Amino acid sequence: MKYLLTALFILVLIGGCTSTSQSDPQIKNGYVQMQFDINEQGRPENIRIIESSHNGLFDQEAIRSLKEWKYNPKIENGAPVRQTNQKVQLDFDIKN
Repeated sequence: MKYLLTALFILVLIGGCTSTSQSDPQIKNGYVQMQFDINEQGRPENIRIIESSHNGLFDQEAIRSLKEWKYNPKIENGAPVRQTNQKVQLDFDIKN
């Protein structure tokens, strides 16, 4: 499921990041690695950048997008529980 969400995210970014490509036409791709928690409602929280390319050029867009994700929360003993220290890498590939 994580890979499916990442693939969907990349498709959304390709259409929504035209301002990034216009700010520096030389940069066509990059990545952002983030660590975060998933709360009991399935929402990402405590998002932190672990590593990113191009001096953080894509950081704000990656954080904004991850905040919109929704996961199925982990269930233990019949109740949703927080998941900590989850990691994801978002790859940016801007097409003209």
